[in-house]
Amino acid sequence: MRVTTLFKRLLRLDGVRVVAVELEGEPGQERVVVDLARPQRRLLRCPRCGFGTRACYDRSLRTLRHLDILRTPCLLRLEVRRLECKRCGVVSEELPFARTGSRFTRAFEDTCVWLVRDAPKTVVSRLMRVDWATVGRMIERVVAEASGGGEQWLSGLRRIGIDEVSYRKGRRYLLCVVCHDSGRIVWAAPGKSRAVLNSFFDELGEEGCARLEAVSCDLHGAWGEVIRARAPQASICADPFHVVKLAGDALDALRRQDWQRLRKEDPRRAVWLKGTRFVLRQRAESLSPGQRTLIEELAETNARVYRGWLLVDQLRALYTVEDPDQAALLLDQWLHAASTSLLVPFIKVARTLTEHRDAIVNAIRLGLSNARLEAMNSTVRLISHRSRGFRRLESLLAMIRLVCGKVPVALPT
Repeated sequence: MRVTTLFKRLLRLDGVRVVAVELEGEPGQERVVVDLARPQRRLLRCPRCGFGTRACYDRSLRTLRHLDILRTPCLLRLEVRRLECKRCGVVSEELPFARTGSRFTRAFEDTCVWLVRDAPKTVVSRLMRVDWATVGRMIERVVAEASGGGEQWLSGLRRIGIDEVSYRKGRRYLLCVVCHDSGRIVWAAPGKSRAVLNSFFDELGEEGCARLEAVSCDLHGAWGEVIRARAPQASICADPFHVVKLAGDALDALRRQDWQRLRKEDPRRAVWLKGTRFVLRQRAESLSPGQRTLIEELAETNARVYRGWLLVDQLRALYTVEDPDQAALLLDQWLHAASTSLLVPFIKVARTLTEHRDAIVNAIRLGLSNARLEAMNSTVRLISHRSRGFRRLESLLAMIRLVCGKVPVALPT
């Protein structure tokens, strides 16, 4: 078998033929250079809009980096022509085995991007012998190609979740939008204000906003106003975690108040009450026999804190009710009980939850929460910490879309 035929089969590149193979460089710094040729009378395609023509503007010799061969860097050398596109101007012709604006083959870029999902960019750059910043640009090209300019990410959205995540110190936030049906992040932008959320709805468009059926979010007041203005038909669902957290914080405040009072009246009893902090966070059905005994003792010695614990547990139980109509009735009863409990922290919680009553009922009825987004928040922080931060925010957003957006990248095997 001839060497050119052997490399033609090994490279697996369509539409080209191998002309020559050379080994260049000094010992220890060798590189394999493969000269390729393409049909002369082929149709030139614009890589951006697909415009086709046979007219050649000019031509030049270009070198592309391919996957290594026997631990030796492999370079592909071929003549690339430029064409004059009516829409995009003078651009280089489309290469089926390389992305637009890249000096690497698709196989090389896909390998780097596949590795960077689970390894820091520094490790990938050392393994593949490319620059650290080059790996970041590869990620951006792969994500841009998969997103189709952003329109593909936002098409067909029906049920979404909205939440913010801190990506660096100094109160720097990203507003992230996840699709509950596909389970992937579809949009992310810096900030968490109304203007940022409005920019998402602007990109989604009027037709996309009209298709939305449900939006889950926390109790951020500004977001609810924007959602109701841009997608009035969508059901707003309050995230159960934030709802229960409000009641849990009220219980903790109530326990601290009684602890401060008992420090002066009965220090020994104050120490005992302080030790119930973590037991009070447990559900009734998950209590161990020893913890249940502690709760029974609390019911006899501190009725205020015990009533607060009951209110928190009853609020949690609302999300296990199967009948939405019954859940709405039970929620109204809980709000009445909390507002008339004479427990100031719970009276404040009742006022807040009364304003979001419909959103709480919608979350119970549809079974939606931001649990998926909260899990992705940990992944976003891990991406940032693993890379020791990012010089450019665009690079972080590309990594988030790559990992949390489930961009399909397969190893070229």
